Amino acid sequence: MMSLQDKIYANSPLPVQNWLISLYGLKLYHERYGPYYEKELTKLRSRRLVDPQTAQLNRLNRFLKFCQTHNSYYRDLFDRHHVELPLLQLSDLKQIPVLEKETLRTESTIFSDVKAPIVGCTGGTTGTALQVRFTVKDYQARMAHLDYFKEQHGFTKGMKRASFTDRMICPRGQEEPVYWRYNAPMKQMLYSVVHFHPKTIPAYVKSLNDFQPDALDGSPSAMIEVAKYLKDTDMRLTFKPIAIFPTSETLSPWGRALLEEVFDASVYDQYASSEGAPLVTECQHGRMHLHPETGIIEAGENGEVLVTSFTTHGTPLVRYRIGDRMTLSDETCPCGQTGTVISSIDGRQMNYVETPEGYKVFEGDLTATVAVLPNSVLQVQVLQHEIDQIEMLYVKDEDRFENEHETILKQEVERLFTPNMRIRLKNVPAIKKEPNGKIRVVKRLHV
Repeated sequence: MMSLQDKIYANSPLPVQNWLISLYGLKLYHERYGPYYEKELTKLRSRRLVDPQTAQLNRLNRFLKFCQTHNSYYRDLFDRHHVELPLLQLSDLKQIPVLEKETLRTESTIFSDVKAPIVGCTGGTTGTALQVRFTVKDYQARMAHLDYFKEQHGFTKGMKRASFTDRMICPRGQEEPVYWRYNAPMKQMLYSVVHFHPKTIPAYVKSLNDFQPDALDGSPSAMIEVAKYLKDTDMRLTFKPIAIFPTSETLSPWGRALLEEVFDASVYDQYASSEGAPLVTECQHGRMHLHPETGIIEAGENGEVLVTSFTTHGTPLVRYRIGDRMTLSDETCPCGQTGTVISSIDGRQMNYVETPEGYKVFEGDLTATVAVLPNSVLQVQVLQHEIDQIEMLYVKDEDRFENEHETILKQEVERLFTPNMRIRLKNVPAIKKEPNGKIRVVKRLHV
C-alpha cells in the first residue's frame, strides 16, 4: 500500500519529483557526512602497517565489551555460554554461538540501549524481511570506508555519478520517457532499473551522454543491458567514466569484461549488506580485501560465512550467518593491504522475471517488496509460470502476520509490473530448497 508521501511523489510533476529526490538526498547527505565521517576518512588516508591480528583482536574486544554493556541479548548470551572478556585470541570468538537471521528478525532485545536513529530495511538474498538500526557514528564510518575505496580508484566525493537503482523513482505508467531523477546535493543521477527495455535504452544512453558522469554505480544487471545495447547498435558514448562500481549482485566475468570493453573503464567490485556486514572492496590488482576496521569474516561449512561487524552498535552482528558464500584466501597482495583476502563471493545472483513487454524485474526488486511489512514474512519465492503470469510463494510468521498483509504485499509486487502481468500470491508452509541446499528466489519455469 502506497504511503501518503509515495502518493504525493507519484502524482507530482517531474520537476517537483526531482526537487523531492534532492530534498531526500540532502537528508542522506547530513546523515552520511559529518565529524565521524571526516575522522574515519582521515585515519584511512594515513593507514599505518600494523600487526593485523593484534589490531583485530583489540577491535573485537572493544566491540564485544560494548555488546556486553549495552545489549541485553548479548549480555545474557555471554552469561549463558560463559564467555569471558577480553578474548585472548581471535579463535576464541568461536565460543560465541552463531546469530541466525530468524533471531535477528524476531528478538526484540537484539537492539542496543544507545541512540541509533538510522533504520535499514532489507529483503535480503533469501527474501527474509529484516530491519536493523545504526548509530550515526557507524553509518558515517561505513560511508568513509566506501568513499575511501572509490578514492583509491580516482573517484572522489563531489564528482558526478550515475546510479542504477531498483527504487521506484519513476511511476511505472508515466507518459514522459524520462526514466531518471536528479539528486542535486550528491550530484547523482538516479536511473530506474524498473523501466529498462530495448525500446527505452536509447533514452538512457542519451541521458548518460548529456549528464557525462564521472563514475557509474549500482545494479550491474542494468549497466550490462546498456552495454549490450551499445555493442549491438550504432549508438556511442560521448564520455569516459573514471571507474564502474557495481553493487548488490554477483558480477560474472563475462559481465565485467563487457562493461570494461564498452565503457572503456575499469570495474571495481565491492561487498556490503543492508544489515551492516563488514566491507570488502577490490584493489587495483583485482583482489577483494576485507576492511579490517569494519569487522571479521569467518569461513563456515560449504563456503558459508559468518560475519562480525564492528559498525553495528545499534543492532550488533556477532558471528551472523548472513547467507552469503565466500572463498577466503591466505595469499598476500602487491597492493600492500593486510588482512583477509576473499578469492570469490558466491552468494548473490543476477536473476529476474521478464514481463510481456520485455522489461526485466530483478530479484532484488522482488525481495525488497517484503520490507514494507513489520517483519511478518519469513521468506518469499517468485515462480514465473508464463511470460504473463507469476506466483509469489510466501511463508508467514503466524504471530505477526495480519490479514491485510497479503493485500499490501500484492500491491507492492504489482507496482513493479504493468496490468498485463497476472500476479498471484500463495501462502506456503516452507520454500523448497534446491539440490545444492540453496533457495532460488526467482524461478522462470516457462523457459
